[in-house]
Amino acid sequence: MGQWSRGDAYGLHFLQKSSMPFSLIPSLYAAEPLPTVQDWKALWQAWDVVTKDMMPDEELQEKPIKLRNACIFYLGHIPTFLDIQLTKTTGNAPTEPAAYYSIFERGIDPDVDNPEHCHTHSEIPDEWPSVQEIMTYQDRVRSRLQNLYKNGQDKIPRDIGRAIWVGFEHELMHIETLLYMMLQSDRTLPPPHTVQPDFAKLAQQAHESRVSNLWFDIPEQTITLGMDDPEDSTDNSRHFGWDNEKPARQTKVHAFQAQGRAITNEEYAQYLYNSKIKHIPASWSSIPNAHTNGATNGSQTNGNSNGYSNGNGHHASQVPDSFIQDKFVRTVYGLVPLKYALDWPVFASYDELAGCAAWMGGRIPTFEEAKSIYAHVNKQKRAEAEGTLSKTVPAVNGHLVNDGVEETPPSSSSALVKDGSSELFFELTEANVGFRHWHPMPVTSRGNKLAGQSEMGGVWEWTSSPLERHEGFEPMSLYPLYTTDFFDGKHNVVLGGSWATHPRIAGRASFVNWYQRNYPYAWVGARLVRDV
Repeated sequence: MGQWSRGDAYGLHFLQKSSMPFSLIPSLYAAEPLPTVQDWKALWQAWDVVTKDMMPDEELQEKPIKLRNACIFYLGHIPTFLDIQLTKTTGNAPTEPAAYYSIFERGIDPDVDNPEHCHTHSEIPDEWPSVQEIMTYQDRVRSRLQNLYKNGQDKIPRDIGRAIWVGFEHELMHIETLLYMMLQSDRTLPPPHTVQPDFAKLAQQAHESRVSNLWFDIPEQTITLGMDDPEDSTDNSRHFGWDNEKPARQTKVHAFQAQGRAITNEEYAQYLYNSKIKHIPASWSSIPNAHTNGATNGSQTNGNSNGYSNGNGHHASQVPDSFIQDKFVRTVYGLVPLKYALDWPVFASYDELAGCAAWMGGRIPTFEEAKSIYAHVNKQKRAEAEGTLSKTVPAVNGHLVNDGVEETPPSSSSALVKDGSSELFFELTEANVGFRHWHPMPVTSRGNKLAGQSEMGGVWEWTSSPLERHEGFEPMSLYPLYTTDFFDGKHNVVLGGSWATHPRIAGRASFVNWYQRNYPYAWVGARLVRDV
């Protein structure tokens, strides 16, 4: 993560092990349907870094995004929401102060077009409780949770287990909510356990590694959507799912073509410049008359001294330095010059990216098309794994002989976690998720390979499909408004995960997320598809 060198003679590299203990291997990150105490402690470590180390006290009462509550709300919302679920299922009394239920149960997510229109939410007090009082309450709720595990995880009834799981994934999702809010503030502090990345060097390496963004044929195929998780089941070996993930169902998806990687910041800049659009995405910032040493010590200009072009796509064209040099990308490390982030995936609203996709000669995939891409990638990965295995050691009667020792060959899906007959969780070793990096990563070296689920460089993936009821959908009894409140025709499905998404979500084949199509703050990108 840092280095020192003397000429070409020798050098030292300083490496720092990530302190975010989220595995990318399904047999570890989703070993059990119910999160373990260790899973909770790892989550709390991440939550505490974000809320205690990266958010200054003076920021707690602020609203970096005016459409949402002040940051302090989320400090109280997370333990309160968990406590409510535990109270519902155990029948025990709420953790005190029980009055928190009235102000911290549910946040606000108003209509972007008309903020006066908002779903039901908790009352907003004239003054929030003190941070210390909220932290004390958080500790009590965490202790209440851990006490449920004291007789052994296998002794926890499934209905209480579901409440625990709901609280766990709710907290996972809100880490990201809080972070994308904090990205809109200039007071946010970088994560203290990391070293500031050398963005100029990363840009140089990314430019040197660029390949064309190829089109891939996705065949017509029948795929499985969703999962099965009956709420009346007592089978503790079955994984949990939100209501919009259920039930498992099959659908036939037509043949089409998809590009390998996500749209980049550079391609989006080309779109804005050539379309004479002045509005920039919320993930960027503009500082008039800013100078960032031109195009030196970082991203290159592909042989052009007066502009930027990646040479890919239908509308690849030069973008003048003057258009690039006053623009920056928002990160937890502060503003990064756009010229150093040209190879990163752009994240913006669906409406913004749909316009860019059309300009580039494609469109954003439907929910079913995106899932078909992922299914196709998974088939290819299995075939590659089987091919590699068959070349490694000779097979004898269905077994392997390795240095004279007979072994049973591992399954090609040994890295998968299955639930029933479906493959539910996937390996994420090629994905920028789970705080592997605290920012998006370049994707331009991966255009010659079809990106699968969560392999968009650290952003979610937009689909063109509205969030709506599907056959067999039933609101979950524990949290019936979780999805149904958003069947308004304004929210589109997003899939995958970002750099801050926990592997349990980013790697689960059935997980569904959504945002309003014109919501500009979420970390969602897009890739192009086209009809055959």
